[in-house]
Amino acid sequence: MFKIRDILLVMIILVSTSIIVKGEGYSEKLILGGTYLKEIKIEYDANVDNNEEYYSLERYFRPSNMPILNDRIESSLYSIYGDKASDIKLHKKFLSTPEETIINYFSVLREAANPTNNTNTGCGTLGYAKGPYPVAYNFLSSSYKDKYSYEDYLKSFENKLHINLVKLSKVPPDENNQNEIKYFVELEVIEGSDKHMGLFAYYYGYIYLDNEKGQYKIKNMEYMGENYLCAPYHGWSYNARSLVEIEYGDWCSLVSGNIEVKNDGYEKRVYFKDKEKNEYYVLFYQLTNGVDIKIADYKKNKNGVWELIYINPEKCIENKNN
Repeated sequence: MFKIRDILLVMIILVSTSIIVKGEGYSEKLILGGTYLKEIKIEYDANVDNNEEYYSLERYFRPSNMPILNDRIESSLYSIYGDKASDIKLHKKFLSTPEETIINYFSVLREAANPTNNTNTGCGTLGYAKGPYPVAYNFLSSSYKDKYSYEDYLKSFENKLHINLVKLSKVPPDENNQNEIKYFVELEVIEGSDKHMGLFAYYYGYIYLDNEKGQYKIKNMEYMGENYLCAPYHGWSYNARSLVEIEYGDWCSLVSGNIEVKNDGYEKRVYFKDKEKNEYYVLFYQLTNGVDIKIADYKKNKNGVWELIYINPEKCIENKNN
């Protein structure tokens, strides 16, 4: 009879042999150091109403619990999904204010999807597929349309499969264009991959609007991707307090005394005084990845009112070097 020691020895030999065989020319795909298994493909495809009050699918779309802002439901828009962009005329109620324009624009884009051939994310039809894009294109100004055709616009959404608007706030205009209408936005986007899985990406940026015959239309959009591995490992410029200490203090010699930081949601205000006891604060917004983005500078005037000013710390460095 075999002893337990002999049985264990046979098992070890069998396992070792299996490892050796797999190691010689074995082509199984590895990911994160382990064998990659494809998700079971669901052949049956059925549309599900994501707007039913009693059954929310939102948890399937979200890695965070931030409320989304692009949650408008408008059946009159659904009826024109898929029409040619040139044939669509939006009702003025969707463009009545800058906020209405932006929220309605991203509400249209929320369930739009433009997957590429080399990605297999999801199963079956994704949302309203490409149907919403012609409608969204008509939220853009004439000058924007002159610059970018509908084909260019559509291509810019390749591999973007679901969009959530998670932050929206009006911000001061740029220094060289005091009359412009400017808004800060942050987007949470599901993007496709070649691994049969969706990946979450975050973008922040600015949207500029024009008033065209009483309707607010988008004339420009600027987006930057959020990096999750810079702030934890490198630099001081991702933190509001550190940025003010170094750029406004060390570079510009503008800070005298203590710095105070006040938080209100994703808004941060960094207060300080100069040698003449003038009071300032720098406004920051904190992104989903934790990075603080500078928005504007303010100084208290003689009447105790905060006024928008423009401080460029880079110029302080230039002046010191000259």
